[in-house]
Amino acid sequence: MIGKSYLRLIILLRRSLLPLTTARPENSVTEAAIIAGGSTDDATTSEGGLHLRRWRGLTLALLGAVFAVHFLDRQILAILIPPIKAELGLSDTALGFLSGFAFTVFFSTAGLVIARLADRADRARIITWSLAVFSVMTAMCGLAMGFWQLLAARVGVGVGEGGTNPASHSLIADLFPMQQRAAAMATYSIGPHIGLVLAFGLGGWLGQTVGWRSTFIIVGAIGIVLALITRFGLRDPRITTRHNREMRSPPSSAVVHSLLRSRVLRHLFAGATLATAAALGLVTWLPALLTRVHGMSLMQAGVFLGLAFGVAGAASTYLFGRIADTVSIADARRKPRIVAGCQLLLAALWLAALLVEDRSIALAMLVVPCMLIGVYVGPTLALVQDVVDPRARAFSAAVLLLVVNLVGASLGPLAVGMLSDALAALAGPQSLRYALLATPALLAWSGFHYARATTGLASELRE
Repeated sequence: MIGKSYLRLIILLRRSLLPLTTARPENSVTEAAIIAGGSTDDATTSEGGLHLRRWRGLTLALLGAVFAVHFLDRQILAILIPPIKAELGLSDTALGFLSGFAFTVFFSTAGLVIARLADRADRARIITWSLAVFSVMTAMCGLAMGFWQLLAARVGVGVGEGGTNPASHSLIADLFPMQQRAAAMATYSIGPHIGLVLAFGLGGWLGQTVGWRSTFIIVGAIGIVLALITRFGLRDPRITTRHNREMRSPPSSAVVHSLLRSRVLRHLFAGATLATAAALGLVTWLPALLTRVHGMSLMQAGVFLGLAFGVAGAASTYLFGRIADTVSIADARRKPRIVAGCQLLLAALWLAALLVEDRSIALAMLVVPCMLIGVYVGPTLALVQDVVDPRARAFSAAVLLLVVNLVGASLGPLAVGMLSDALAALAGPQSLRYALLATPALLAWSGFHYARATTGLASELRE
């Protein structure tokens, strides 16, 4: 039964892509226009418009699914921290290192190398193989017998995941015009919220019923199944045209120089880095906070955070991307401004929620900041792709991810863990709460940089 259902799915995917792989002149023109980075509004009204919309939708759905599994494998460790800590006897510092630094250093550096290949080769194949690698390494985490084996497996997860995001950003930027790009990136960025639902909800249930080791193996198997689907369902438009032979990406040094020279990109990188440090610090340690301070079970914490970060967060991320596109039609500077205002609001909301002692009130106050914690992602990714050279979109995305993850995602969870250990002698179980109080300051600082990114944005977009 399962085999027949899978076969039907593959046939459906192949049929939906058939008009794009046949030699239809109007589709070839549309693909070339997409890759050139121009608007495809005129193309979507032609005969090939329906096929183009289906292709966009299918590609965006598959890339979002890959991003969801990416984040599931990345964050599954967070909900499993209590049983791993109990069995392996690891400190909060060691667990923060495994959650952040050990993963993100290799994730970011591998991403740079793979992104150079993605600017020239088949991005669909790169995404599929990267997905297969990090899924296998996630399953290997369940076989670890100590810190060093778990570290090696997490490094493998990071290396594999480094190949998915830059290539995905580049594909989306090629498929969608600038006026729709923030909404497309926001739709893609729903993936992490779905991943959090699975990591906290499914992971909490599995961790409590079958144990943390079996949970890692089951999660790894989910990614392997998705890799089989993307192998047949995902296509790179550059491979269906001659454009990949005509387009040559600029040297890495020239791309890096252009990124450093851009005032807008410098502030976008800084804002995204600070926002990610706060977000990942909160996402990683909130399950432990709810169990230690508020007395919730692993399953209760997982279900609550899965609904708040995942379901509600996915809806707000998508809506915020659509709003950012709409308000910036007349003035592109409104896009970073609306992100800046949201970050300042979030700082105040997180500060209030973390200081509340009563569990019921604390949970109620956590809902809104959990919903809004990822709304900066879609507009940020879109703005970066708008400003950079279209010939180096994947590499530019990889540089962004290198900075954001190497500084923000790696140091955020690690710094919270170190602060918690340092305060444990004075504050006891409350030490984690006081360590998390540093995150609202990072969010406010992030808002400052997004506000500054408006200066010079219009002129850089004209260039």
